[in-house]
Amino acid sequence: MKIKILLIILSFFVFENHGYSQKYLELRKASRLKYFSFYPGENIRFKMYGDEYFTNSVITGISDSTLNFNNIQIPVSKIEIIDIRNKTSNMSKSLGLLISGGSLAYFAIDFINLSLVQKANYKDVINNKTLINCSIGIGIGVFVRLFAKKKYFKRNKLNRIWIQDIQ
Repeated sequence: MKIKILLIILSFFVFENHGYSQKYLELRKASRLKYFSFYPGENIRFKMYGDEYFTNSVITGISDSTLNFNNIQIPVSKIEIIDIRNKTSNMSKSLGLLISGGSLAYFAIDFINLSLVQKANYKDVINNKTLINCSIGIGIGVFVRLFAKKKYFKRNKLNRIWIQDIQ
């Protein structure tokens, strides 16, 4: 009985490297250790060479040199740009939302405080300095959000798109 259990455990160690390996799409810049990966079942937005618009699709399979989308196979070498916004953090967009939202909240709290709590009359409720400062804050927040860097991975000499195996 002990020999059978020992043989079963040894067989797991002997055959562990002969299992099925899963392929995934890897986007890596040659000068950095950071990379982005896409696995089968994930949504990907990409643009091929010569196309004007981006294509959005779900990866159903990955072979040695192609990506499979339902019944369509696209060679990885034909992909020019991949949208990686959902793979990275959008810190500048969050900061813009925080600045504009904070300014709007400050104006709303000041307005409620003066009108409801202190029972000030209508002319004293809207303070020009507060209105100008909050408008500037909202404008800065919208400006930061609009000019946030769009995150695309464009294929060039240093940016590489290839298929890897998980083993």
